[in-house]
Amino acid sequence: MYSLDDMIELRRKIHRNPEPGWCEFMTTAEIVGRLRQMGFNPLLGEKVINKDFIAGRNEKAVQASLERARAQGVSETILDEMNGYTGCAVIVETGRPGPVVAIRFDIDCVEVTESSSEDHKPVREGFVSQHPGCMHSCGHDGHLTMGVALCSWLQDNKDKLIGTIKVLFQPAEEGVRGARPMTESGILDDVDFFFGNHLGLGLETGIISSNPGLFLATTKLDATFIGKACHAGANPEQGKNALLAAATAAIAIHTIPRPVGPVSALNVGKLIAGEGRNVLAPNGFLQLEVRGETEKVNTFLREQAYERLEAAAAMYGCQVKIEKAGEATEFKPDPEAIALVDAAAIEVVGPENVMPLDLKLGSEDCTIMLKRVQQHGGLGTFIVFGSKIAAGHHQALFDFDENVLKIATDFYAHLLTRLNGRK
Repeated sequence: MYSLDDMIELRRKIHRNPEPGWCEFMTTAEIVGRLRQMGFNPLLGEKVINKDFIAGRNEKAVQASLERARAQGVSETILDEMNGYTGCAVIVETGRPGPVVAIRFDIDCVEVTESSSEDHKPVREGFVSQHPGCMHSCGHDGHLTMGVALCSWLQDNKDKLIGTIKVLFQPAEEGVRGARPMTESGILDDVDFFFGNHLGLGLETGIISSNPGLFLATTKLDATFIGKACHAGANPEQGKNALLAAATAAIAIHTIPRPVGPVSALNVGKLIAGEGRNVLAPNGFLQLEVRGETEKVNTFLREQAYERLEAAAAMYGCQVKIEKAGEATEFKPDPEAIALVDAAAIEVVGPENVMPLDLKLGSEDCTIMLKRVQQHGGLGTFIVFGSKIAAGHHQALFDFDENVLKIATDFYAHLLTRLNGRK
């Protein structure tokens, strides 16, 4: 089994080479190489990703990352097996009847430039990001390390287990983009118990929570407005102003009535339009999101946003193309799964460090995986492993207490012994 030193070595190697969603070629190859050294045959590419459900994928960025991976000496064999799609999974079949358990670890980074301050530990100790504009500022380098270490434990303890254990290394969690296409591969359809996890989130090292609180259902939308350019002074009547259409849509979206009671949110976060001061803009682009405590609330907000986007385009004689760039659903953990997590956590950190939380955590696409498992009769929840952090998630000075890596791996060993241990 991986020692804490082994885990730290892997985490820091990944931290030096962060890759954003759908671009994790070096990251996936590193995971696959280590799993194969353990004797596993991980599933790659379209064996774990249904490309028909991919959202929020920038093909130009994907190709640039693929070339970067080649330049760094990543195995062409592994890259060929990926066939352009990152992420992987290990399925451990013991050959003995028992439950099917799946655990998900995300692998992508955030598009944040890491601090170069000497006060920042990754700078002082030589593992700061080598990819400008990208940083593991959310702890996913830690998450995937937990997954690899867990696979090492599974290999060492396979003879003591029953049933099947699936370890999923999911791409593109940021922007809630990767869970749907991995789920639609069918890999979760026979799962009895499902668990996702995150480190940090304001909890001190050594605390484990089996129920973090609230995750909001969400839809991320990209809207492209197509107008017609013309000279603003000479013949404005011949143009179709996509800038005004996009601006009108942005304002209109913020007039959507918010349901009383449930938590909800909406935001237009980006607007780009136009070509010149004296030209009616032939193009406009919006990035927006809606969120709701329930899927019903989120659906209402999404449908209202569609109506306003289409109405704003029609008002200025423009066309609008709306694309879903990411999604997550509401979070409904199962009490039985929570109780199982609590029992295993008590064995690792003691009852005083096991607690439910009431955090307002935004959104997590792991909810899509949990819902799929529940639809097929399975159970699950989401686990938070406390870890003291140097700065908030998604910030340039983010870093975490690496002791959480061993705590999490020990926890999963206890949980799987409870669920899949031979009696």
